[in-house]
Order: sequence, then structure tokens, then C-alpha cells
Amino acid sequence: MDKKLEGILDILQVLNSNSNSVKQEELKEQYDNLEDFRELSGELDRILSEWGVLDRSNPLEIEDLLFELHRILTTLEWHFSEVSELNATILKTYKDKMDNV
Repeated sequence: MDKKLEGILDILQVLNSNSNSVKQEELKEQYDNLEDFRELSGELDRILSEWGVLDRSNPLEIEDLLFELHRILTTLEWHFSEVSELNATILKTYKDKMDNV
């Protein structure tokens, strides 16, 4: 999934180079966040692989698992939301900026 998110950023980078809809620093920040996204994806892989050996009769272990899943899911949502905001900004301004060139 990280490659797909990076692909979206690449598209936004190209479109933004034509329109200057967002500051370059905003795009750079999202590229920097890709490493955090990759680490988070690795954490999710680890949790999913450990599911098979988890003591499902132990409510504390299950609670820990659910808290970790919640943390990862909300952070993934945040990453997608940040990129979505950049996309929306470029979407709102791209046509008008290109029409005025």
C-alpha cells in the first residue's frame, strides 16, 4: 500500500508543479511521512502474524491487541486524510490556475 500512496503523491507532485496549488513543503512533508507509514504497515503485519499464537482466552492479551489495532487504524486514517486534503486542494484550484496560464 505504501507504493500506491507514494504513487498518489507522485501524481500530486507533477500536477502541483504546473499549478502551485500547495506549498512544496506540504508535499515534502507527506513524502517524509511515507517512512512512518511503512513502519506502521510493518507493525500491522507483525500483529497479524502474531494473531495465531495469541492466547484468546486471556482478555488482557485481546485488549492489548485491540488497542494496538485501534492505534494503527486511526494513524493509517490520518495518513490517508493528509494526502486526501492535498488532493482536494489541488482539485479545487487546478483547472482555474491552468486556465489562467
